[in-house]
Amino acid sequence: MALITDLGVDGGGIAQPRLKHKWAITFQNMAGDADPLRLNAISADRPKLQFEEIVLDRYNSKAYVAGKHVFEPVNITFEDDLNGGVTAAIQAQIELQQQIIGLGSAPRLPSAAAGQNYKFAIKMDLLDGNTTVVETWILEGAFIQNADFTDLDYAASESVKATVTFRFDHARQNVNPGGARGNATGGAGSTGAGFVL
Repeated sequence: MALITDLGVDGGGIAQPRLKHKWAITFQNMAGDADPLRLNAISADRPKLQFEEIVLDRYNSKAYVAGKHVFEPVNITFEDDLNGGVTAAIQAQIELQQQIIGLGSAPRLPSAAAGQNYKFAIKMDLLDGNTTVVETWILEGAFIQNADFTDLDYAASESVKATVTFRFDHARQNVNPGGARGNATGGAGSTGAGFVL
């Protein structure tokens, strides 16, 4: 009779998956206080990498080689807090990139002179359910590409959200820096008293 620990291919068990809701995010070197963003993030894209396709045409066929790579922007959704911390953090970063939303009286809407003056980093950690990090993404050279403060609705009861699109230059991934392999199965019974196998 098969036991729960025998499940999987060749009885190797079933590996515990990484779960989508066990993650943490931090923003490094953003303008203003980015802590409300860390605390109120509710969903985030993981990086997506794409290579340009170069077509090599020949007599009666085609071949393909990889060209330059590009990381697609990531969308992160935040639940806005009553103190306005999320909105203030987004606005501070936008104002650093180009003064367009704040109450300043600048006549020409100045923008930062160079990317190094406003770009920042985003760190995404996938966790094992405790404090052990099983995967880390570092998004470098990030800036706000699009800020959507969503809508208001008298008929709705849910919280106000803000969805921000972050464009970045490069992503680094560190897989399983400190985690250990775990099995999704367990709790095998014994043949002791009270058990019939």
